[in-house]
Amino acid sequence: MNTIVKDCPVCKEELVISRLTCKHCNIELTGEFETANYFAELSAAEKNFVSQFLLCEGNLTKMQERLQLSYTSVKDKLSGIVNKLGLKAESGHTAEEEIKMVEVTQNDSKAVRLLKENLSASGGKSQMAMLRGDDVAIWFSSDKRGIIAEGLKSVTLEWEVFDAIIEKAVTLGGKMFRGDSAAHNGKRIGSDELPLDTIDAFVATTFFGAREGDSTLRRSTYYAGVLAWAGIVDNCRSHGEGGYILVKPEYE
Repeated sequence: MNTIVKDCPVCKEELVISRLTCKHCNIELTGEFETANYFAELSAAEKNFVSQFLLCEGNLTKMQERLQLSYTSVKDKLSGIVNKLGLKAESGHTAEEEIKMVEVTQNDSKAVRLLKENLSASGGKSQMAMLRGDDVAIWFSSDKRGIIAEGLKSVTLEWEVFDAIIEKAVTLGGKMFRGDSAAHNGKRIGSDELPLDTIDAFVATTFFGAREGDSTLRRSTYYAGVLAWAGIVDNCRSHGEGGYILVKPEYE
């Protein structure tokens, strides 16, 4: 079956559906009918993008990993489809800035409870100290699934990932290397420079579908920074062996 042609091949004006036919009884209806397929004017590639977007539940970070595209590329493609469909994004400041607090639930771990409570006590936004000396703003994500950090706005630092990092570090004796320098320099997951038990390799393979031999984003700088901001870990400099976190005894 052919797809609907939107524009007249002769004068280029918009075409309308004027006849509908039942293939079973051959009855015909004439008039002007709107197309029922809202996405009919999207290309095959754009429809595939929308499908992937739904499978990723609208998570742009997962879209980056799935499509192997930069955050900017994913945003540009999404904006193009939004415009093509005649939709408009809401204007004004970002929703993340409006989240003043996130409630603690009975299923929250001790660490996640502390992260939520500390950031809520700061009105939903705070500053965390980075090892290089400057401060970085952090705030609740609009979906309340985690924290956003200035400098890595494309990634939601999700509660479950914080828990997984702590649990993994505990299995390693409480010490876990970040792997941030190696990830930043494009080293491959599983290599000597970026072992599977570093934070960046662990998070990429556990939560973002990366595999051994892939490269990955540098996320550990921010996960480690937030955990240190909350007093859950000590975030330690390299001293020639690679930067690492030390989980404080009360969180082991």
